[in-house]
Amino acid sequence: MLHTSLKMPLRGSALGSLVLACTTALADITVGAPFALSGSVGEQAQAMRQGAELAVQQVNQQGGLLGDTYRLDFADTGCDPDKGVDAVRRLVQSGAVALVGPVCSGVTMRVARSVTIPAGVTVVSVASASSLITGLNDQGTVFRTAPSDAQKGSALARQAFGMGMRSVAVSHASDAYNTGMAQVFADAFKALGGRVTVNQSHEPRQADYQREARAVAAGAADVALFAYSGSGGVQYLKDVLAQPAVKRVVGTDGLMSKDLASVLSAEQLARLTFVLAAADAEREGYRRWLAMAVAARIKADGPYVAHAYDAAFMMALAIEAAGAADRTRIPAALRSIAGPQGRVIYPGEFAKAKALIRQGARIDYDGASGPVDFDAAGDITGRFSVNRYSSGAWQTTLLK
Repeated sequence: MLHTSLKMPLRGSALGSLVLACTTALADITVGAPFALSGSVGEQAQAMRQGAELAVQQVNQQGGLLGDTYRLDFADTGCDPDKGVDAVRRLVQSGAVALVGPVCSGVTMRVARSVTIPAGVTVVSVASASSLITGLNDQGTVFRTAPSDAQKGSALARQAFGMGMRSVAVSHASDAYNTGMAQVFADAFKALGGRVTVNQSHEPRQADYQREARAVAAGAADVALFAYSGSGGVQYLKDVLAQPAVKRVVGTDGLMSKDLASVLSAEQLARLTFVLAAADAEREGYRRWLAMAVAARIKADGPYVAHAYDAAFMMALAIEAAGAADRTRIPAALRSIAGPQGRVIYPGEFAKAKALIRQGARIDYDGASGPVDFDAAGDITGRFSVNRYSSGAWQTTLLK
């Protein structure tokens, strides 16, 4: 398939004769999708990919993007910054007009500084939550549909304090995401009147965490653990829950894994509470997303799956609003399709949005994950869910 120019579609250009000679099919408008499809969050990222691909399918079923085919070009970052830079550099050099992704905060920050900001390529990350991203000097090119750590860490602190926790031992993996999240949590918990007795950093991918587990158990009966499930987090949970002194463990979405129910006992699972970024299930946008996801056999409430759908759908809306696959127009176009003013567009309503855009109307995308109105830094205000294991399944409630 042919790729569009970075400045304008190929049709009508000097290459028109070549297009006609080679194929009569539509051209591609390609957006790079650097997802961590392997590594520490590979399981979650594969589910996010399904959400993003559903958005692409809907766009193409409703007439395509600017009359052409919308395509996401996926590349695996492995949640590794060096690998991520290489992957994104290839995507940008091959003609990706923008990026949906990355997933991991460390990758997003390195990629932005090294590749996308210098190249003027817009990024809409689907799961990067580090509060450090807010302060990037990104020239208005970095956005995210995931709420910042500053919100999630505070939400977890409120939940822990509301559960009656007053003294907490903290342990976090040494990567950027978990280090930042642990600091936000500790500051927020202390501001509420709680006490952090241990604040421990640990290395990921260890064979066991018995030494670290004994240290936090000696510090408090309640533990806040920040780690990726695929990089030792599950093993750490096993070791810390084996400590008789540990009564409860709280954590965030990095620890959520389908393996937990098979490696932990029902009694151990009942001692866990996770706070996750969540779609706002009370809104019309989420109800429509849920119906579409169920029909497509996608786990609608999986970590950042709705956020990935929103990022891919919003990128298509922005390119359509820009009127061309032009890198320089996308940042302003993203803000034009997501704001409190305009005709409301819900998930799946791409044809309706296109018609309004052609009429010169302003639209306001109300997404699968909730309202996705970007602030000056490209951040959104998120919602969070509380997840506990009961009666053989994870039970989810929206955090008020």
